[in-house]
Amino acid sequence: MTIFYLLTILASLPIIAYLFAQKTSNKGIIFGISVLVLSFCLTIFVSKFALVGSVKKQILNNKIFDQIYVDSKISTQFLKEIEDSFNEVEIKNWLVGLITKSIDLKKLNSAESLIAFSERFFISSDEKIIFYQLYTLLRDEKFPVYKNASFIIDFNATKPCEISSGEINLSIMNGPKIPIAKREFINIQNLKLTNLDSVLPGFDLASAYLNEESIELNIDVICGSNNEKLYLQNIIVLDKNRIFNTYKIDSNEWLKKSQEL
Repeated sequence: MTIFYLLTILASLPIIAYLFAQKTSNKGIIFGISVLVLSFCLTIFVSKFALVGSVKKQILNNKIFDQIYVDSKISTQFLKEIEDSFNEVEIKNWLVGLITKSIDLKKLNSAESLIAFSERFFISSDEKIIFYQLYTLLRDEKFPVYKNASFIIDFNATKPCEISSGEINLSIMNGPKIPIAKREFINIQNLKLTNLDSVLPGFDLASAYLNEESIELNIDVICGSNNEKLYLQNIIVLDKNRIFNTYKIDSNEWLKKSQEL
């Protein structure tokens, strides 16, 4: 940017010399036209409306889309140019647009490379949610069968009492203390958990099935007749070849919660 200011000063020197010369005429017209021309050049090259910068960004955009259309990994050179050409907000907006478009076009290699590059830019809690949503879109496109992953709890033969309310919680064994599925319930008939019951996008049943995780099952219920609290805990190993699992509860699995003092 400094070079453009220096060039402007150099370009103005002959004009200044002309204006200070004693035998020159139409100085006002010359001065006015010079100011307009130099101001226009500065606007084009160094202002926030600089056309040269916009053209450079558009050229970069076209180069990246050329790689997306052939579903190749995005060049590290182009990724570096994104960092050099945009501020942080623009980088995030551009990456969201590029990743979304790649997934829409089913160019998953390109989308995967963009997601790997973009993770470090999404720092705050809200930004992390956006990143996880993008990751989930990619995963669901790459492994569409797991979009319908579910886990069913069969209470039919083993209701410990007339249940008035309850909560079910699935989490990764020895993993983060964030449930992959969680739900409060009143009606226990055909109680089914799906990816929509996750707390964090992408950290869900589909992810657990894909990685064949061992999950911790926790169910808490309140009996309607006497407000007695019961709970159930168990460990289940998921099979990635089965995206639908039903867990049948045995009557001896229910335990009574100790009364709080």
